[in-house]
Amino acid sequence: MTLEKYQAKRHFDKTAEPRGADAPAASPAGRLSFVIQKHAARKLHYDFRLELDGTLKSWAVPKGPSLDPKEKRLAVHVEDHPLEYGSFEGDIPEHEYGAGNVIVWDRGVWTPVGDAAAGYSKGHMKFTLDGEKLSGGWALVRMGRQQEGKDNWLLVKERDDAAREGREAEVTELLPDSVLSGKAARPAKAAARKTAAKKVAAKKPKAKPEAASAIPAAASAATAAPTPAAAGVKAALPAMIEPMLATLTDRAPEGDEWLSEIKFDGYRALCRLQDGKATLYTRAGNDWTAKWKGIAEAAAALPAEEAWLDGEVVALDEQGNVSFQMLQNMSQAGSRLAYYAFDLPYLNGYDLRGMPLAQRKELLRSLLEKTDPSGPVRYSDHLAGNAEDAFSHACMHGLEGIMVKLASAPYAATRSQAWLKVKCQQRQEFVLGGYTDPAGKREKFGALLLGVYEDDGSLRYAGRVGTGFDAAMLHSLSKDFAALATDTPPFRDPPRKRGAPGLHWLEPKLIAEVKFAQWTNDGLIRQGAFMGMRSDKPAREVVKEAPVPVEQAGEHAREEAEGVEGAETTAAAKAPAARTARSSREKDGEATVAGVRLSHPSRVLFAKAGVTKLDLARYYEDIAPWILPHLAQRPLTLVRCPQGHHCFFQKHANDTTVEGVGRIEVPTGGTTATYMTAGTLPELVRLVQMGVLELHTWGACAGHLDRPDRMIFDLDPDTALAWKDVVDGALLVRSLLADIGLDSFVKTTGGKGLHVVVPLAPDRSWDEVKAFSRAVAQQLERVLPDRFIATMSKAKRGGRIFVDYLRNASESTAVAAYSTRAKPEAPVSTPLDWDELEDGKLRSDSYTVLNLRQRLEGLKQDPWARYFSSRQKLTAKMLDAFES
Repeated sequence: MTLEKYQAKRHFDKTAEPRGADAPAASPAGRLSFVIQKHAARKLHYDFRLELDGTLKSWAVPKGPSLDPKEKRLAVHVEDHPLEYGSFEGDIPEHEYGAGNVIVWDRGVWTPVGDAAAGYSKGHMKFTLDGEKLSGGWALVRMGRQQEGKDNWLLVKERDDAAREGREAEVTELLPDSVLSGKAARPAKAAARKTAAKKVAAKKPKAKPEAASAIPAAASAATAAPTPAAAGVKAALPAMIEPMLATLTDRAPEGDEWLSEIKFDGYRALCRLQDGKATLYTRAGNDWTAKWKGIAEAAAALPAEEAWLDGEVVALDEQGNVSFQMLQNMSQAGSRLAYYAFDLPYLNGYDLRGMPLAQRKELLRSLLEKTDPSGPVRYSDHLAGNAEDAFSHACMHGLEGIMVKLASAPYAATRSQAWLKVKCQQRQEFVLGGYTDPAGKREKFGALLLGVYEDDGSLRYAGRVGTGFDAAMLHSLSKDFAALATDTPPFRDPPRKRGAPGLHWLEPKLIAEVKFAQWTNDGLIRQGAFMGMRSDKPAREVVKEAPVPVEQAGEHAREEAEGVEGAETTAAAKAPAARTARSSREKDGEATVAGVRLSHPSRVLFAKAGVTKLDLARYYEDIAPWILPHLAQRPLTLVRCPQGHHCFFQKHANDTTVEGVGRIEVPTGGTTATYMTAGTLPELVRLVQMGVLELHTWGACAGHLDRPDRMIFDLDPDTALAWKDVVDGALLVRSLLADIGLDSFVKTTGGKGLHVVVPLAPDRSWDEVKAFSRAVAQQLERVLPDRFIATMSKAKRGGRIFVDYLRNASESTAVAAYSTRAKPEAPVSTPLDWDELEDGKLRSDSYTVLNLRQRLEGLKQDPWARYFSSRQKLTAKMLDAFES
C-alpha cells in the first residue's frame, strides 16, 4: 500500500506532519504498533490507527472508543498514514487538511486474532490491544459494502475483564490527555476564534428581543447560538403540544442531510417542564406521570425553567436491552424504565418548532449533557448520513428498525415525511374486534381477531393472531374482554356470519401490536405473532401502514423544510402598504368569499408579504378561470399551514377536512384511498379555509388515473448557480425534447427552479412515462455532465442542475400552475412564454399574490393557450431514443 492519498492531501512545506516513504517497506516480523490520536479539528474526533503492511491503517472515530461492549462506535475508514505519524503531536496549520491540534491519546501494541490482512480485506478484524489506556479484546467490523468515498466500520469492545459499563466505560472523558506529553488537545485556532467572535456578538444588545436566540442556560459556553433566521420565537410555554409523527417508507434514504436514530420499542411520550415539575403525556395527550414516576422525577431535575421534550419511554432488562414485553408489566422484576429524548420543541421562553431539527438536537444535547448516561433520562443520539448502513446494522442486532429525519426539518404537529421510519420486519398495531374459543390446552381464548380502520371510518377485518401469548397475558386480556363483550361484530366484513360458534365480538377499543410475515392479496396478515398491548393512542387512529416510496418522501420532506423557512408572523409588520381594494383587511371574525365563510380572515398567512387568509381567498377568486383547469379532476396533495407557519403535507381526506371539498378515489397499494380535489371556486376557497398554501396535483385525471397526461422535468439548481444557468438549462431541455418531436411548456416553481412540462395523451403507463423521463435526464447528464445531474443527492450536485424526473411516478405530484408556495413572500408558480425567459429579468419567485393579477390583466394571450388541446403521444421510437 502506498501513501499517495495521504501525501496528495498535505503540503509538507506548511505542515509538520511526517511525509513518510513513497513505498513503505513491509512490516518486520514481531510486534505491531497501534496509536490513537485525539484530533481537535473542525470537529473533535479520535484517529484509530493499526500498523499493517508497512503503514498505519486508519479510522476516524467521532466519539472515540468506549469500554462498554454495547456501545458500538462509528469508525470511518480513511487513507493510510506513515508509521512515523504514530508519534506526531502538534498543530496542523489553518487552511491545511485536518487543521487543528493533535495529541497522542493512547499507544501500544496490537495482536490480531487470525490473519490480519485477510480480516482487513474481508471487513471483520478481531484483535487485542495492550496500550497505556486500552487493553483487552476489540473488533472492527465494516457496516456495509465498500464504496468509493464511503467505507464505514464499527469499533466494538469485546466482553472481557477490561470491559466496563456506565460512567466507567467513558474512557475518553476519564482520561482525556496525551500519553506522550501529558497535554490536553487544544481547540483548532480557527474554531476558537469563531467561538470567541460569537461570544462577543452575543454580548451586543439585540434590537428585537422577541427574535432572540433560544440558547438554554445549561448550554456550554462553546455552544454556538442559532443564526437569527433559525432562532426560536419568543412565546409562552404551550399548555399542550401535538407530537410530530413519522411516515413509513420502503427503504432508508440516501444523503448526509438525513439523521438516523434508533427506533425505540416503547411508548411515545412528551415531557412538559415548569417550575421544577415534570409532567409526562402519551401521544394521545393522556397524563401518565404517575405511571412513569421515576422518569418524571429525573426530568424535573434538568437545568431548565420551562421546556417541552419529545422522546420514547422504554423498559430495559437486566442486561440493559430494550424489551417491549417488559413494558407491558412495568412492575416486572429486573426491569427498569428509561426515557430517550430525541427532540426539544420548546425551551426557556422560546418556541423552537420552526428551527431545523439539527439545531434543536444540539440544544437538547446541551440540556442533557450533565445527566447520567445510564439514568432514567437519556439523550437519543444520531448518525448523520449513511442511513442504509445504519438500517442494516439495526436489523443485524435485532432492533425494530431506525428513524431517519431530515436535519433541516421543523417540528410539525402532524404526520410528516420529514420523519421516516424504516422497519426491519412487518410490524404494526391492530384493533381487537373479537376472539376465538381456545383449542387444545390453551386457556381463555384461542386467537385474536384483528382489524384496521379505513378512510370511511369502517373497521376492516385484517386476520387473526394466535401465538406469542404467555399465561399471564391470556388471563389479563380475558378480564378486559369481559367488559367489552358485544353481540354485534365491529367489522364491516366479519370473518364469519354473525353468531357463528367459536367467535366472540368485542367493542373495538383495545390495540395490539403484532409482527407478521406479509399481507395477502385479500388484505389479511400471514404468520402473525403477538408482541404486546398498547394503550397510548386511540383505537380510531389504527390504519394499515403502507410504505411511501423513499423518493417521494424525500421530495416532500425537503418541500416541508423549505415551506416554513422564515415564516414568523412577527414579520407581518414589514408588509408593503400597497393593496388592491378587494384585499383590504377585515376585523377578526368571519368573511365570505364565493359563498364560503372564512374564520379568522385577517390571519397573516404569508409573513413578509403580509397576505391574509382573506387576501388569499380573493386572489383565487380573481384568477379562478386560470387555475381551475389545472386542478379539475386531479387528486391533490396539500401543504397546510393553519397558522401561516408550522406547515405539513396532507393527501388523504380525513376528519380535519372541511366539508364541501371534492373527493376522489385513487388506486394505491392494491386498494383505494380518498384524496381531495378542487374543480370549483367554492372548493378552492374551502381549502383556503383549511389553511392550504400549496396545491400539488397528480399527473393524471379522473378516468385514467393509471395513465398520466403530462410529464414534468423539475429543474432544481445548486444554490451556487446563477439564474442564467437555470434558464439555459431549461432551453436545452426544451431543445432536446423538440428534437424528438415533443412540444413543451415552461413555468416558474415559485422557489428557485423551473418546470418544463410536456402535455401527453393518456395512453402510456406511469412506468413507461417515468422510464422515458429518467432516460431524458440521464441523457442530459451524459452529454453535459458539467451542467446536469440525474441523481437527487445535494452532496453530488456541485454547481449543476438536478433534472428531477421523479415527479412522473405514480402518486407523485408537482405544484400546480398559479398555486401559491408556502414562503413568506407569497410567490406563485407561474406559466410563462418561452420568450419571457430570454431577457433574464424574471426569476422563479418574481410573481406573487400581490402582482400576479396585474400580469394576467396585461397579457395579450395565454402563454399556455395550446396546452390543454395538445394530444402528444410517446411513440415507440421516442421511448427508444435514449437507449444506450
